[in-house]
Amino acid sequence: MSDPTPIPTPTGAAGDITNVQTTLPVNAPWHAGVDNEILTHWQHKGYDLSDPKKVALAATKGQIEAQKYLGVPPSQLLRLPENVSDEAGWANVWQRLGAPADKTGYDFSQVKFADGTDLDNGFAEFMRERAYEMHLPTSTAVNLSRGFVEFMEAADRREAEQVSTKLAEEKAQLSKDWGNDFEFNRQTAVQGAQKLKVTAEDVVALEKVVGYARVMEMFRKVGAGSNEDVYVQGKQGGEFMTTAQTAQARMNELMANPQWAQRLMNNEAEARREFDQLTKLISGYQEEAA
Repeated sequence: MSDPTPIPTPTGAAGDITNVQTTLPVNAPWHAGVDNEILTHWQHKGYDLSDPKKVALAATKGQIEAQKYLGVPPSQLLRLPENVSDEAGWANVWQRLGAPADKTGYDFSQVKFADGTDLDNGFAEFMRERAYEMHLPTSTAVNLSRGFVEFMEAADRREAEQVSTKLAEEKAQLSKDWGNDFEFNRQTAVQGAQKLKVTAEDVVALEKVVGYARVMEMFRKVGAGSNEDVYVQGKQGGEFMTTAQTAQARMNELMANPQWAQRLMNNEAEARREFDQLTKLISGYQEEAA
């Protein structure tokens, strides 16, 4: 058997590597001379350093696995501005995250109340401005608006339940106070309301201010009253005489004035005082005017 043909020694860079390797001890490990940081990394990873093939396979598998989580296409990468004052750069970031280029990009047309009613224009504009200031994605702004609507509707339901509970309690108490005369007094109160030309909506508004029992008792007194003249305190501090008919005319005038009705609903002292005095005049009730 002939001897194998000797392999020529490489020249150039490869030859240099061969020359370096020939200077290592005969029993030196294959990774001798590898940068210490890299060698330490391999050791921490638990690679089998007995064979360079095993290290290569383990490192390649690790890289492939990492790319599943870290490797993303450039279109999905987001670069933050280096300067925090770079408004244009940050605007690009917000838009990449789903915010519109301007506030008109927020559409709340799909946000409805439970009965299908659209949002009030003022509320929609308020939400549009706040969402743009906070760079909210369009879907987030819509969901936030829908949450506000649900909160407001829940608050309205709670208020209605409270009003209903209070009304039931006052009706029960008034029924107890009036006793066997309840139906007669109720009819008298209806007549009193008719005398004052007060609508059902007015009655509900008054009930919220002064309570059901007081409203019913007030109208009962009006319905049971006479047309006798009485003295009332004037606005300038003096006293003047008037008739029930004059008081009725004044009451009709005030009840037709939405600003005055709102003042009465707000329980303002002056509006409340005048209402009480006119009611007493119309009913002929003089307990406090005597």
